[in-house]
Amino acid sequence: MGNANRLADDAKSLIRVGLENYTDKYGLGAMSVAAYDTAWVAMVTKVVDGQKQWLFPECFEYVLSTQSVDGGWTIGSGAQIDGILNTAGPLLALKRHHKEPLQLQHESQDLASRIEKATSSLRSQLADWDVSTTEHVGFEIIVPAMLELLEKEDPSLVFEFESKKLLMKINKAKLSRFRPEFLYGPRRFTALHSLESFIGILDFDKVKHHRVCGSMLGSPSSTAAYIMHASEWDDESEEYLRHVIKFAAGRGSGAVPSAFPSTHFEITWMLSTLLRAGFTKEDLEGPELTKMLDILSHSFEVEKGVLGFAPFFEPDVDDTAKTISSLNMLGRPVSPNSLIEVFETDTHFRTYAGERDPSPTANCNALLALLHQPDVSLFSVQIHKIATFLIDFWWKADGKIVDKWNTCYLYPSVLIVEALVDILNLIEQNKLPGLFDEDLQSRLAVALFQGCFRPLLDQQADGSWNQSIEETAYGVLILSEARRVCFFNDLRKPLDEAIERGVAFIKSIEERPLNYIWIEKVSYASRLLTDSYVLAALKAASSAPAVGATIGSSLWQNVASSSLDKHVKLFSKAELFSAHPEWELRGSMIEAVLLKPLLVKRRLEVFQRQGMQEDKYFDLIPLFWTSPNNRARTFASASFLYEVSLLSMLTYQVDEFMEAVAAPAFQGRISELRQLIHTVLPEEEPATATKEQNGHANGNGSASPQDEVLATLKGFKKYCFENPLVKTASAADRKTLERELRTYLLAQVQQEEDSARFRQQRDSQKPGAGSTSTFYNWARSTGADNVSGPFAWAFIGCLLSSTLTPGGGGKDVFPTAGEKYVAADVYRHLATMARIYNDLGSIRRDQEEGALNSVNFPEFEPHDSVESKKKVLHTLGEYEYSCLKLAFKQLEDLRVQGASKDVAAARLSKRRINIWSMFLDQVVLFDQIYVIKDLSSHHIVQENGSN
Repeated sequence: MGNANRLADDAKSLIRVGLENYTDKYGLGAMSVAAYDTAWVAMVTKVVDGQKQWLFPECFEYVLSTQSVDGGWTIGSGAQIDGILNTAGPLLALKRHHKEPLQLQHESQDLASRIEKATSSLRSQLADWDVSTTEHVGFEIIVPAMLELLEKEDPSLVFEFESKKLLMKINKAKLSRFRPEFLYGPRRFTALHSLESFIGILDFDKVKHHRVCGSMLGSPSSTAAYIMHASEWDDESEEYLRHVIKFAAGRGSGAVPSAFPSTHFEITWMLSTLLRAGFTKEDLEGPELTKMLDILSHSFEVEKGVLGFAPFFEPDVDDTAKTISSLNMLGRPVSPNSLIEVFETDTHFRTYAGERDPSPTANCNALLALLHQPDVSLFSVQIHKIATFLIDFWWKADGKIVDKWNTCYLYPSVLIVEALVDILNLIEQNKLPGLFDEDLQSRLAVALFQGCFRPLLDQQADGSWNQSIEETAYGVLILSEARRVCFFNDLRKPLDEAIERGVAFIKSIEERPLNYIWIEKVSYASRLLTDSYVLAALKAASSAPAVGATIGSSLWQNVASSSLDKHVKLFSKAELFSAHPEWELRGSMIEAVLLKPLLVKRRLEVFQRQGMQEDKYFDLIPLFWTSPNNRARTFASASFLYEVSLLSMLTYQVDEFMEAVAAPAFQGRISELRQLIHTVLPEEEPATATKEQNGHANGNGSASPQDEVLATLKGFKKYCFENPLVKTASAADRKTLERELRTYLLAQVQQEEDSARFRQQRDSQKPGAGSTSTFYNWARSTGADNVSGPFAWAFIGCLLSSTLTPGGGGKDVFPTAGEKYVAADVYRHLATMARIYNDLGSIRRDQEEGALNSVNFPEFEPHDSVESKKKVLHTLGEYEYSCLKLAFKQLEDLRVQGASKDVAAARLSKRRINIWSMFLDQVVLFDQIYVIKDLSSHHIVQENGSN
């Protein structure tokens, strides 16, 4: 009770602090200072007593005092755009002050030296800039404008860099939808926040009516540009800038933030964050809370239900939704109708008019506002729409997710997890009947699990996430939400321990540093936001639910813990997981189980499975992907994991189909089966229709077994090549897939033929294997091809070509001749290794079934015992593995050489290599498990039957 009271007192204290610099005219704001905006205010001049003067010399002094040794300005998170803008703005200020000192007396040589260093720093930063990953507000307008202003100031200041072409492409697309006249009317647009970008384009006298208490949409830099370029001096704007310098985060130091005020934003984020974590209205009660609620209620009423980040700024969905949530949770209910009317689109909710990309967190905030309405059924259309958008976003997101308002991936994860937990809770209560079909619920469950489990894996040894107190608070909040969901009941101990370590880290920080992870023009921090999230994390951590969460039980009710235990124990024996705690594997197993329904749904899409054993491997198939993905912290997208799990299922089915259906249908005519494959997958497109297209039928008109084989092979080809991601892959990668698919199927036929010959020779007691090849040649051709490794490699290549190559995809996954050659060598060693380990684990089964195994080749005859033959095979497998690692290292080196000049290409190439590495781990894992236990469907059926 004492801890709860202390937390409540701290929360009340925070609310009091939030109102410390509040005034009825200007509001409040705690956003950190920015060198970019400070530099713009430092460039304002005014004629005083007939003399032109720099109006805010303290701002220029601050700029001078914060230039770093390398010539740039490092205030912020370290994001590339922060350094660029925080250097470009001060560089322009330095040039102007050097050219025209006015009343300030600075040594000319010193300013010249500073200019030279700043120019060098900016040039270097631009060279390293990856435009394709930049999310900051308006960068595509602001940076080109700054570069143009610098060039006009000094023609020698021309900056060329690798990403400039892409930057200008984005800039052109953005400006194609903008006209200066838009700003001359009554409506306020976000462009008002960056008027400095339209110098020389805009008539600044025609935007005067947009001032709010002297500011241009709360932006010091935009207000400075306006006051500098309007034909008449604006005393109200000067007063605003003076207030910002004195009362904003700079507190009179001369520094200003990139936005002030931020009244609605910071109040609603504080209140909604605290309330979500478990604080009650009674915990927060006091005159300051009443004041905050009065501010929000008044704004909501006056601005007709849609708000911006401060009064009378352009409305956005975030601040509107957070206001609705805060007022409703604190007993002042308001309607979300205006939220829906203004921000809803066909597929999602927009943050504001004209945004370039939708924001997942903005949609989360809108969704959470709707989910906490008294009757959610009234908003079922909007709830389904936003939930579908968010699930699709998560499903396709590769690696750590990003959002345009915060640089930390945990921030969007917090909101997505909260929204999905609430949806699952409402589903359990039958308050959203029929709204989410089985497919969408399964994808929701996977997204929710990954959203919680990946941060659990990412926690550092000191209990933090990224040594950041605010990011650690996000992590604790996510794991606290996970404890409410039944999927995590078997992970309760590691969850509790992780939360405890996170709390311990937070409490160990006596002086809370600013965390520059929020996104504006440049990254910023807010003491109010940091303290809100820290208090929320401490509150959520102390409110542990009873053991045995029930949320999500309808999706988990048929899962037996005993089967999870069996698989986890099996995989824990693999060398790949020898250094990893068992709970990590258990988490990967849970993730695999959540993927399973999506695979089962497509179980009969290609192979009808008549005459084949029951497929018992559904639990294991996705586990072979989720476990190495989580082990290496690769975090490939849910879409990728689903596609490759589905591919694995189908390759299992191909093996069984060729053995149980195709081979018997063409018994004694195996060459015809081979020709059929060439017909379905010709090496060159046929000029005319072939005989097989007419089909064959039995006398009674029904399809013959041969026709069923043909139809199935066509269906498998269709699955491969009509996959949307394969269709958008490069032509070369699709061609590789076609070649490897043909080789794979032909190898299946050859293996059947070799095994038949082997059985015949064995039965006649003739020496020698069923193949006429040497073991070396067979292991590197038929033996390697029919384990599906090269085919799977080619299929994954198409997925990566479509999603992770420059320019939006469709480029060759290995762009150079050298990479293509070495990549082929990698997957040949991979396939040979897989064949050897496969045979190592299945000697007994192959002997029972009369299937050709590596040890049946003449080279193994000198080794008398099965154990000695296994020992040789294991040594050869290790040899191929060493060759594989050597070739893959060479492939990585070629990647670095080939992508070093283009930062975006280099980033994507590195990411592709990470996923390839995870794929290799998956193959190694399969081999290790296969040696431990034969995974064939036949074997599993036998084993289950004996239990």
